[in-house]
Amino acid sequence: MYKNNNPLLMRFVALVYILFPIWGLFSDKKSDQSLYIVVLIIFSCSYIIMIFYAHVLKRNTTFILLVIHYIGICYFVYAGLPFNCLFLFYSSFALPFIFRVKIKSKEFYAFISTMLICAIIIIILYPDSFVEIVIFYFVILAIMLNNYRMLKEHQFKKDLEEKNQRINVLIADQERNRIGQDLHDSLGHVFASLTMKSELATKLIDKDPEAAKNEMIAVNELSRDALNKVRVIIDDLKVQSFEEEVTSVERVLHDANLNFEFHNKSAAQSLNPAKQSILSMILKEAINNVIKHAQATKVTGELTESQETLTMIICDNGVGIDTNKVPQLKSISNRVKLLNGSLTVKSDNGTKIEIEIPRGEVQ
Repeated sequence: MYKNNNPLLMRFVALVYILFPIWGLFSDKKSDQSLYIVVLIIFSCSYIIMIFYAHVLKRNTTFILLVIHYIGICYFVYAGLPFNCLFLFYSSFALPFIFRVKIKSKEFYAFISTMLICAIIIIILYPDSFVEIVIFYFVILAIMLNNYRMLKEHQFKKDLEEKNQRINVLIADQERNRIGQDLHDSLGHVFASLTMKSELATKLIDKDPEAAKNEMIAVNELSRDALNKVRVIIDDLKVQSFEEEVTSVERVLHDANLNFEFHNKSAAQSLNPAKQSILSMILKEAINNVIKHAQATKVTGELTESQETLTMIICDNGVGIDTNKVPQLKSISNRVKLLNGSLTVKSDNGTKIEIEIPRGEVQ
């Protein structure tokens, strides 16, 4: 959106301002025509170079051109053309978008100094114009500050997009590792058993056909079991929204004879898909821990919102947890770190897990 190379049309529009000091050649207010012409030539050259070549010049060079530009503005105001200080409108766009300098920079301080010098000249030599000029000054400053705000928002979104891309890469890498581990744990021993039993059946087929038949029946059962496990792994690969994940968890807990309630699950819609995916993994991991360790009969969850954060709270009425020894929460902790969030675990008449994450970019 904001590039160092201004569109060609905008450059030529900026050149229109040159007409104002040129018009001053025909003014009767100047005390020295020759000096005015020299200043006008130097000013015009520096201004044209800044407009067309600032993006390829070194910063110190552009700063020198900018200082020449500001000195020329002060001179034109002094020479009898107070409204030439409106050249500062150019700086309100050039400093943030072309020179890419911050508010705390020598370029910005030079801009403010020029504005003050022009104001002093005007109030001494042309007091009748001072009120109008001050009004324009406020407009120029408002435009400049708004441009800096727009640039900051643009940079924030750009950084956030890059960060989300990194998160997506981490998610993909984590999922590859998880799938590899699932395949190893679920299918590795199955295929080893299939190999052994099929070899045994081959050896027994002539000596003991009945035993060979039993081995082949076992091979058939193992293959069916392997197929079911593959289907489970494939189902886990399907991308679900956080709300869909809550629904899946509800079915799992119902089958485990656990009461489950989750409030305000729709709040997760404000998160981008990458963050929803990680939050879903955290929920699933927390629920698995409840089923395995908590001996609970009831689980509740909720999402609470603030302007900058989203908090997920999961509570159970089980036996609690030693908050100093929580190795089973390592996976949750790692995923919370991916979201730049914080994890809090409390044990009082059960376990309470609280995950707070920055909202960041919304959909």
